[in-house]
Amino acid sequence: MKAVVLRAPGDIGVEEVADPAIHDDGDAIVAVRATAICGADLFPFHGLTPGFEPGTVLGHEFAGEVVAIGPGVLKVRPGQRVVNTSMISDGTCPSCLEGRITQCEGRSLFGYSGVYPRLDGGQAELVRVPQADRALRPLPDEVSDEAAVFLADILPTGYGAVVRGGVEGGETVVVVGCGPVGLMAVLCAADVAGRTIAVDGVPARRELAELLGAEAVSPEQAADRVAEATGGLGADVVIEAAGSQAGLDAALRLARGRGTVSVVGAHFEPDFPLDNGLMFERELTLRFTIGDPAQHGELLLARLAAGSLDPTPVVTHRLRLADAAEAYRLFDTRVATKVLLTP
Repeated sequence: MKAVVLRAPGDIGVEEVADPAIHDDGDAIVAVRATAICGADLFPFHGLTPGFEPGTVLGHEFAGEVVAIGPGVLKVRPGQRVVNTSMISDGTCPSCLEGRITQCEGRSLFGYSGVYPRLDGGQAELVRVPQADRALRPLPDEVSDEAAVFLADILPTGYGAVVRGGVEGGETVVVVGCGPVGLMAVLCAADVAGRTIAVDGVPARRELAELLGAEAVSPEQAADRVAEATGGLGADVVIEAAGSQAGLDAALRLARGRGTVSVVGAHFEPDFPLDNGLMFERELTLRFTIGDPAQHGELLLARLAAGSLDPTPVVTHRLRLADAAEAYRLFDTRVATKVLLTP
């Protein structure tokens, strides 16, 4: 089969690799119909993932059709359309048993190796899915493959940032960073917030944020717009989706006293210079979220099926799997906001 592999940092290839096979009773094989590039794919692309193995098949967002199952699979069947959860979990460790799926002791992320046990991903014609009953969700006819791909990761991630931020209705919410995850946070926040302000330095992303229901401003305009919107108090909830030190620092300064900063951008800095004086004076709450497709996927799938939520406007580029190298270039340079690949 053809698959997108990372040969070395910065070197994406589409290669012929062996078809995946059933290894364990709980495995399924999925024929991929749509797959996406995520910001997390750029970490190994830039050589920032320790121990990442050359030749790993990339991609943790995919939807397709089940073509084979192991004898232990009970919840999906061949011929059924499905979407994956980006991370597999064992269901038996203490974290899983207490509902903290993202903290599973046996977790692996599709399309990753090194920091997790290697699990080849879904930017391919076929993919092996371990723990299929936990990792695959059947799709109704009302939900397209393109919309379903968002359920694998970034839609539950954006939604999780809103939920863990405590957005319940009527608040002023600021989203700092309007990449794909930030735009999903905008989509989910705009449903319930009294006012949603999106902050990004890329004009095309600001346009998408406005399409999804936010007021969009540049980083230079953010402080004044938030002050104007709140009578100088600051935002009730600030969602930081930029994944940068500057973004997190800005988020902390845009929050009101006793406000919440809900961080969903990926941060790995061991020495972030947190302004403790600011945090203490304003009594701020700081929360970090990975996103949990297992917990929130069913609720969000129901909303997709009902037509009350549509993430597909953020797809800016659709390319063939064979054009993956160009797709990564467009995504990495921010020419593309969200890229879908079709085998």
